[in-house]
Amino acid sequence: MTDDVERTAEPAVDPDVVDVDGDAVDPDVVDDTGAADTDAAPRSDRRWPILCAVLALLLIAAAVGCFVLAQDRSDLEDRASAESAATEEAERIVVSWLTYDYRTYEDDMTWVTSSGTEKFQKEYSPEALEGLREKMIGPQELVSRGRVVNSAATTKDAEHVRVLVFTDQTLTDKDIRSGGAEPLHARSGVELSMVRVDGKWLVDEMVQLQFQ
Repeated sequence: MTDDVERTAEPAVDPDVVDVDGDAVDPDVVDDTGAADTDAAPRSDRRWPILCAVLALLLIAAAVGCFVLAQDRSDLEDRASAESAATEEAERIVVSWLTYDYRTYEDDMTWVTSSGTEKFQKEYSPEALEGLREKMIGPQELVSRGRVVNSAATTKDAEHVRVLVFTDQTLTDKDIRSGGAEPLHARSGVELSMVRVDGKWLVDEMVQLQFQ
């Protein structure tokens, strides 16, 4: 009878759940912790592909941005170079146009064929220039000298530039020279449409805007 009571008083222990110190451990706690560790590893593994994809997109965006900036800078440099070269040539052409002598007028106008497009050469053909010499330059024995006062350019693209050239022209004729009078000074504005053909800037159109 006594032995039965003592055996009944001993605490019941689940032989499957015991910690290292011999204390009882809740089996539910063991199961939950193991499951949490098992779930954490897959979630961590899934993050890496996403992070790599985001990083790749950022790198691509940065590369595209750098390319666009480089292209824009190159375009700006091309336009600036075109403007400078076209303006320099336009100024030279205007000086040639306004500098002549009635005795050498034909030779003075040879720049038309070397500095003008086919369209321009047709407009300022040898016949047209000869007509101008016969009507005004020859009879009045005109001698002209031109110089550039200022200029401004508008660039359409690397192949087309419009240049406005402001000039000062000094004119003498036979009456001024014979009478010893002061030469005439005329201020004018000349607008030129410049185009680049085979790497060379040519005048395609020239308009005298004002003449005083």
